[in-house]
Amino acid sequence: MDSVTQALVKDFVESQSLTELPPDKQFEHFAAYSVISAHYTEEFDTSDVVVGDGQDLNVDAFAVKVNGRLATDTDYIDDILEMNGYLDAEFIIVQAKSSSSFDGAAIITLGDNLVNEIFSETQKLPVNDDVKKLIKIKETLLQNASKLKSNPVCRIYYVCTGNWTNDHYLVEAIKRKRQELLDTNLFSDVIFEPLGARQIQAFYRATKTSISREVKFEKLVTLPTINGVSASYLGVLPATEFLKLLSDSDGDILKSVFVDNVRDFQGDNPVNADIAKTITDGLFDQFVIRNNGITIVARDIRVVSNKYMLEDYQIVNGCQTSNVLFANKDLITENLFVPIKLIHTVSDDVAQSIIKSTNKQTNVEENDLLALTQFQRDLEDFYQGVTGDTKLFYERRAKQYASDEAVEKSRIVTIGNQLKCYASMFLDSPNQASRYQGTLLKTVKERVFQPSHKPESYFLAALTGYRFEMALRKFSTEERDIRPFKYFLLYAFRLRFENEEFPGANNRKIGTYSSFLIKYLTDTAEAKQALDESVLIVRQALNATGLPVVRDSAKSRPLVDAVKRIAIERRAAALSATS
Repeated sequence: MDSVTQALVKDFVESQSLTELPPDKQFEHFAAYSVISAHYTEEFDTSDVVVGDGQDLNVDAFAVKVNGRLATDTDYIDDILEMNGYLDAEFIIVQAKSSSSFDGAAIITLGDNLVNEIFSETQKLPVNDDVKKLIKIKETLLQNASKLKSNPVCRIYYVCTGNWTNDHYLVEAIKRKRQELLDTNLFSDVIFEPLGARQIQAFYRATKTSISREVKFEKLVTLPTINGVSASYLGVLPATEFLKLLSDSDGDILKSVFVDNVRDFQGDNPVNADIAKTITDGLFDQFVIRNNGITIVARDIRVVSNKYMLEDYQIVNGCQTSNVLFANKDLITENLFVPIKLIHTVSDDVAQSIIKSTNKQTNVEENDLLALTQFQRDLEDFYQGVTGDTKLFYERRAKQYASDEAVEKSRIVTIGNQLKCYASMFLDSPNQASRYQGTLLKTVKERVFQPSHKPESYFLAALTGYRFEMALRKFSTEERDIRPFKYFLLYAFRLRFENEEFPGANNRKIGTYSSFLIKYLTDTAEAKQALDESVLIVRQALNATGLPVVRDSAKSRPLVDAVKRIAIERRAAALSATS
């Protein structure tokens, strides 16, 4: 491995706390993170995408992107389908070798396994649980083929640390395997791309930069000076220019620019159908007067003549319009204009007030504004006040810490991760934590992120999740079968080690309650002991319920009840032994 790639792998491994892994697995995680991040702009845990050793069919990592999110299992797809009414799918397959040469035999074998096993109607070779998950997700997508907007895209990457020289044999081998996959008629397109040292270096460096796009904005007026706003503009932008702000390097929609929007795309509802009809009927001249427009907030705007370079921007109002325009981009010409409000501010206060006010002018429920509440900002402030080895970073905005070299990426807590940890630990819902985030939030929305809640129990849940995750990464291959139950481990820990019943997040005693449990998490050694006890409880509960130690068992409600009973029994026994 060359010294530059080696340095980048070292940087990644240290930032993700993966130093305990052997070098070949470190490179697999590095390659998976770099490649998948090129197509998915939100934070994710590489442990969820890197495939276990043995019976992996030469797949080292995979991700299945469905409607812009990473599908974790088949239920996740069902949740997305129920919420959106359609499916838009993409497979990302990675094989990573730290060797300095491209292995033609390995490339061919990977292609053969994809054609004859993973994407075949039947499988003949034994596969591990991770590959089984990939196959099940594939099957669920195909069973819902009528709901697919188009056949899935399949992206395959062979990554090594050599130099790609367009060797004729390798080029032809890749071309043939790509065609064989296309001949299955399962995919709308297949991309089979070899990545050498320079390419994977570029992919990794791209993960550390914020989104920036340049558009030509000619028809606009500059608004008067506004307190807290560096500059603001009002005008109309050709849809062909606006689409540049929505597209990634592969021509897919950039989901990350809608993170600060109060709603995800709602699919083919009556309002969106009406927007689409304006386009499909060719009423381009009327679009600008029929539409309320798009509000864009950028943390930096550089202007040269009529060209505007937007950096770290969010579409805070107009998610529905944006998605409809993107879905119909092939019909759009420069004669269709979009009303635009463009605001340059670095003030979070101003940005949040813009988001709330622009969205309250439409029919948006207060619950849709959940992520924008003062509670979220207070929670972020609480995290910032924590020092020492329990320090974590609360990420309210996507890629908030992407370019901050001082932040250990494994210590970043996203809103979605916070929701899953808190709901698992304190809302008796570890069996629902793997669900689509929107579905989970809908289930527990009255009991989470409430204005009266204090931040201590949220931080405790996230810290437990972080400590346990770091410890799980050091488990042996045989022990890692417990990983699908990681949210049950948080639940077991709380019930086993709390010294009083959870008083509620709004109770004045929650600080004392949380501090008592945090003492078990102050360093990695103590956290490992707490994890081992929690693992024992979950395994005992699995045995008591007769459930196998497989991923699907982690969705069992009876398992929740069994973990609760056993954890409380073990706590009582421990107290009795010390009295």
